[in-house]
Amino acid sequence: PGVAEQLALDPFKRVIGSRPAYGMIVVHTSRVELYDRLWCVYEVNEALVTQVEPRAAVSMNYLVDYYLKRQRSSSEEICAVETEKATCWSADDMAMIRGLVDKAHGFKKLDETISKFRRLALDQMYGSAASFFEWSRTHELSKGDEQQAVCVLRDQTRTAGVFVALHCLLAECDKAGYVDEEYRRRIFSFARQAVVPLGQCRHREGKHPPIFDPRKASHEQLERLLNQADDDDHLHRCLSDLGEFELPAGFLEMSAGGRYRAAVASEHPLAPSSVDRVVAL
Repeated sequence: PGVAEQLALDPFKRVIGSRPAYGMIVVHTSRVELYDRLWCVYEVNEALVTQVEPRAAVSMNYLVDYYLKRQRSSSEEICAVETEKATCWSADDMAMIRGLVDKAHGFKKLDETISKFRRLALDQMYGSAASFFEWSRTHELSKGDEQQAVCVLRDQTRTAGVFVALHCLLAECDKAGYVDEEYRRRIFSFARQAVVPLGQCRHREGKHPPIFDPRKASHEQLERLLNQADDDDHLHRCLSDLGEFELPAGFLEMSAGGRYRAAVASEHPLAPSSVDRVVAL
């Protein structure tokens, strides 16, 4: 079906009506202004109205831009929106959404709702980012350059995600009884590449990055992986069991706001063996 036919099925309402357990992810990037899009502001508001919790996710560049703006302005100023100026690619969609907003509460109320969501979500991230940037300056990771600091954080998070994904892939191969030595060697090769960036942010002078769970530092395993890169048996143990090498899960938790905010399992009980894998996702 074409776009018009798909919209006639009201897919967004169907998704929201299903009350997804993990809410809605609202993605912010520095390339496109999310709040200039009428569909986006409408969907965030509808999620709030139906008590499907929207959660903000931001690109690293967006986070740095917001951090630097907050040095000069208040969050109220930065996060103010004018939803009446938001547009749609389709004139029909624009007319439809404007009619729904006018009928429900009007654009002034929509501005208040969206601005509040934006401010609360971004200020939580701002607090985490500010403490990380201060830590990076103290330990000379960034030379006072927030862009460099966030690149370190980006590489940490990205490679932690790669390592956890490879863990999942290896587990599925073992579960299915799939045996291909060349394929396994490729998994190990990607895992070794992920270990090096993970080592860049390890504790300095006894201090870990902010909101990082020190119990997941995995010092001995990390040093062995870095210094004995050809030890396939040790790599296989770390890759097979995230309890053996907890550092990747620790970094993913840190990037999600810390151990307790990231612990999805606290709201949705899971078997202990599944917790780290789900938290990483």
